[in-house]
Amino acid sequence: MTPDSIREHLRHLTPATFASKYIFESVPHVFGEDMDAYIAWKADLGEQIEVDPRAIAITGSAGVGISLNPAKGLKPFGPKSDIDIAVVSYHHFDVAWRTLRSMPTASLLDLSHRQRESKRDHEKRLIYWGTIAGDRLLELLPFAHPWVTALSYMSGVDPTAGREINARIYRDFESLRAYQLRSVEKARNQTEATEGVQ
Repeated sequence: MTPDSIREHLRHLTPATFASKYIFESVPHVFGEDMDAYIAWKADLGEQIEVDPRAIAITGSAGVGISLNPAKGLKPFGPKSDIDIAVVSYHHFDVAWRTLRSMPTASLLDLSHRQRESKRDHEKRLIYWGTIAGDRLLELLPFAHPWVTALSYMSGVDPTAGREINARIYRDFESLRAYQLRSVEKARNQTEATEGVQ
């Protein structure tokens, strides 16, 4: 699929159909058409982070072929694009949520500015959507060591070799679906707004 054809589908498919076609029930863009390689990649990662491989999905431009982030203007997946993965795990979500919630105020001073901002974003928005953004806070969580090690290892495995891999933890599949549908709707609104300007 070309970026233009994906954008066309974004304009004309319902958000639910688009999300199923490009996120939940397809081989991610970065894997081309190689389902066997994708299954093996997820099995390898799942074993390292102790999560069922079926609970792992590649999202973002590596999954869809274009970024659904409105700030990135539906930019196509490219040589410098990172890999965003969704991990559905009630256990890891609950551990992360409890860790962030119980973090003493004094310890916030030890966090980087980016981490403090991310913690606030979790309190105001992300927890509501049932997600923990591991790209900024993973190293603060009790399971950080095996996860950081695993993501680093997978960034040396084709076809994700040489790319940064970011993990986002979802409480359950419903949370993942709701978050992704919201992203699709925002991206679709952006394409409609862009068409209106032309």
